[in-house]
Amino acid sequence: MRYKSAFDIIGPIMVGPSSSHTAGAVRIGKMARELFRCLPEKLVVTFYGSFAETYKGHGTAVAIVAGVLSFDTNDERIPDAIEIAEKLGVTIEFLISKKQTEHANTVNLELKTQKDVLNLTAVSIGGGSIQLTELNHQPTFTESASGHGLVVSTNEPKLAEAQINTALERPIFVRIQDLHNESVIFIETVSEITQNLLEKIKNMSSITTVFSTTG
Repeated sequence: MRYKSAFDIIGPIMVGPSSSHTAGAVRIGKMARELFRCLPEKLVVTFYGSFAETYKGHGTAVAIVAGVLSFDTNDERIPDAIEIAEKLGVTIEFLISKKQTEHANTVNLELKTQKDVLNLTAVSIGGGSIQLTELNHQPTFTESASGHGLVVSTNEPKLAEAQINTALERPIFVRIQDLHNESVIFIETVSEITQNLLEKIKNMSSITTVFSTTG
């Protein structure tokens, strides 16, 4: 079972209406922003499955943009995120695709500046939890029952992996992928991703960014 408690199903404190379609979408956008490291000049969002059918009514579109603006799931500015982003100079394009995906709540984000491009595909699996499935068209996580995940960027992948292995109770899936001038480590674990654990990993000498995929 992927859910460990009622809070995994209910989701985080958020601006609604849905933990899957709103809170999860905010967290996908925020993860993309943290990996991209800057506000994009252009954002292209492609919705699949249930997201493609309901992204307007359930606030998924504004939620994705809010995440790219680094808003939290409970930020009262979420409903105005598209307008705020456009005022900041971000060009936004929303697309829908009829392509079949394994999960109904699937979205692809492409963040662009004149120098860099980041392409990311992720799914909102419920309760505000998300799963990153592709980064720059390369597979990342596989479907698993672990329930907890981390996405870590680092300039020292071997050291970072060793430090994180020490911090976590039992990392059960690790994959490393190059991204621009850094490496990204994808980790699934049975360890609960507490705020204290996140802070501990953030403060490691080898880590530049860490993001929990658990809602």
